[in-house]
Amino acid sequence: MEAVLVGAIVLASLLLAYLAYQALMGSPRGVRRRFAKLPVTHVADAVSPGFYRFEGRVRAIGEVPVSQASGRAYVARDLRIVPFDGGDSAGTRSAQQAVDFLVDDGTGVALVRAGRAAVAIDRDFEAPRSTLDRLPWVDELLREGGYVNVSPETCRIRLYEGVLSPGDPVGVIGQVEPADREARALGAAVVVSARAVAPGGDPPAV
Repeated sequence: MEAVLVGAIVLASLLLAYLAYQALMGSPRGVRRRFAKLPVTHVADAVSPGFYRFEGRVRAIGEVPVSQASGRAYVARDLRIVPFDGGDSAGTRSAQQAVDFLVDDGTGVALVRAGRAAVAIDRDFEAPRSTLDRLPWVDELLREGGYVNVSPETCRIRLYEGVLSPGDPVGVIGQVEPADREARALGAAVVVSARAVAPGGDPPAV
């Protein structure tokens, strides 16, 4: 009986450690650690399949979303939302969003499938203070994250946002596969199933 109990405790500890690790890897600090550990590879030098880090410039695929907060077009954004209800803060809530885009590093183009990527962008925009009833898109994001406010008219919102826009330098880490039909039609040499997306520097010299 004691052995079973000890085994259960060990399994629970391992599960908690795994969940903590997953949360850290999706956090801005975790994303930056990923980038720090992986050297930059040119798109032209990538051998697929493989796991790589690319640095280049964002090229949009068709029309991209426009931020309801800042009015900026983006392929990825990182939001921090702080709801205040009755003078009490409900804690900072995060929301990350990304759409597929191309990264061009001067040696080649990669199609980045970014829908499941962890996003870490400096939040350089602060929205004017408002209440939740005037920001239905924020209410929707909060509900998706498990936060429901029953008094949106009195719930004050502070919102901070960072975006990656077409033309911005970008860094991408992910699993690289050969170009499929969609990628070839877009002029991309490979496809990246992105694990992490963040602002990047200029790609290394060719």
